[in-house]
Amino acid sequence: MEEKKEIKTKKELEMEKGREMEGEEVLVETEETAAETAPVEKRLEKGRNTAQKIFEDMISTFRDKQGDFEKAMSEYTASSAKLAMDVVETENDIIVKTDLPGVKKEDIVIDLTEDSLEIMAIFEDESEFKSDNFIKKERRYGESKRTVSLPKMVKIDEASAKFDNGVLTVIIPKEEKRRHTLSVE
Repeated sequence: MEEKKEIKTKKELEMEKGREMEGEEVLVETEETAAETAPVEKRLEKGRNTAQKIFEDMISTFRDKQGDFEKAMSEYTASSAKLAMDVVETENDIIVKTDLPGVKKEDIVIDLTEDSLEIMAIFEDESEFKSDNFIKKERRYGESKRTVSLPKMVKIDEASAKFDNGVLTVIIPKEEKRRHTLSVE
């Protein structure tokens, strides 16, 4: 059985409450009008759920990208462990020069792909002072590596490296732009 809205005049309400009001119609809340507000609460709950999902997705994305962010930040913050590097593009080559003072040629590892170059070097502790009485110790020891994205595709098989006076020079020929002319039939 469906309940109907009950509309009373202000005068009828006044009489019920013992007050005198003008004869305007007002809506008196019944169970049915209370039920009409429920969809608003459902919409609010749906909005809260949507906002919560967006927030959880953002947090998940931040967690997924945290490693990339930390790697990028380490390039700016860990300057003492960062290898100093120059990357130059000529007409035919990409030339990368890296300072590796005190490193032996055998302690250098170069990893090259079509679009990136990674150089790793091991700095050995050659200190003749074995005590803890250093006034200042700024020279770094241990493994240090740096990866750089190359601006063009390169020919991996034709790359070369030379190490002279603590400077590593890697010369990488660029991949030629391929052009093919099509005939129209």
